[in-house]
Amino acid sequence: MNITITSHGTRGDVQPYLTLAVGLQQAGHRVTLVTSYNYNNWIESYGVRTHPTQFSVQEWMKKPEIQAILGGRNFLKQMQLFMGFMKEEGPKAMDEVWASIQGADFVIQSPASGGAIEASQTLGLPVAMAYPGPFAPTREYPSVFIGRPRFSLGGGYNRMTHALMHSMLWGSMSGLMAKALSKKLNQPAMRSFAQQAEYMRQKGVPELNGFSEHVLPRPADWDENQHITGYWFLETPSDWQPDPALLQFLESGPPPVYVGFGSMAVGDPEEKTRLILKALEMSGQRAVVLTGWGGLTRQTAPPNIFFVDDVPHGWLFSRTSALVHHGGAGTTGEGVRAGVPNIITPLGADQFFWAERMVKLGTGPKAPAFKDLTAESLAQAIQTAVQDQAMRARAAALGEKIRAEDGVARAVEIIEGYAEAHKRRESI
Repeated sequence: MNITITSHGTRGDVQPYLTLAVGLQQAGHRVTLVTSYNYNNWIESYGVRTHPTQFSVQEWMKKPEIQAILGGRNFLKQMQLFMGFMKEEGPKAMDEVWASIQGADFVIQSPASGGAIEASQTLGLPVAMAYPGPFAPTREYPSVFIGRPRFSLGGGYNRMTHALMHSMLWGSMSGLMAKALSKKLNQPAMRSFAQQAEYMRQKGVPELNGFSEHVLPRPADWDENQHITGYWFLETPSDWQPDPALLQFLESGPPPVYVGFGSMAVGDPEEKTRLILKALEMSGQRAVVLTGWGGLTRQTAPPNIFFVDDVPHGWLFSRTSALVHHGGAGTTGEGVRAGVPNIITPLGADQFFWAERMVKLGTGPKAPAFKDLTAESLAQAIQTAVQDQAMRARAAALGEKIRAEDGVARAVEIIEGYAEAHKRRESI
């Protein structure tokens, strides 16, 4: 099959879909990943074709004036800012997405993009939705996007939070994309995630959830179209070689702590780096510190600190004693696979949910949110993660279960099965 996958956002929003693309290609399919131009070289290094768009959340987030607002606490201002960006850039992105779908046999869409439902309605193509974390409503827990404070007042309240957050996400991003594309195609636009979900239910469209039931059990009120596949891990390229200096550092002492916040470039990176270095000094731990593309910066540091700009998580995390990160769905998945404690200091959205899961599973200590982090609180969390043997044993046991799963293979199986069923229906 010719399969088109659409996803936009930060690198963490794109990596799960690159992983699916690699798995589908290994199964004999031809895949095109539609995403921001920033990721061309990275995606193509895995042998996956790209259809680059000029839509780039990452470049937008780098702007100093945007950083100033995103680093604050005015949520309404942040939403207004993002909606303005989406209204300006979303329609152009949808033009490019639609162009990429022409000639496809199957379309897979992330929640941070569009095109799949329209491809199903207009072209009669089989489609699937794919999520790195739980998206469908449930009575069992509040929406993963609710942020903080997180609490539950029962099933009715939990369902309400899903409806509320879906409404906000639809109004700020997905609905704008759907409206732009429907206008281009001269057809009625979907009005909400609920309407979209009902359409998918009627068509039997599979919704792939790329996490593990060992981390989050399947809700009893999800329907048969919801599939929890296991995590989608992007394996380290076979020709990748670590920096010899990094190897020497890792081998020169006990496993270090990892500290990194990926593409979450929020706040003053110089100040946050100084805080991290002080916490590491107070905890007495060696560390590998990831600079990312703005989250932290290289600074003068003692020899027990090693800075890296980029290194595959799957390779590095298993060589550490504990992980300090922001709690993105993909980073958390790699963290639990490594079998070491995860210290999550969330910034927003689903990161608070994954932080909560690590604490409830007993595989990571509770830590303050990124904006409330102090050297003292982080040092205490690191010491707990390194010294609490019961916590370390639970993390190791969970890691063994995660490594026994093959989420990509399961996702490929579901996609192929649905494509075949769709073909049989169309031939009747």
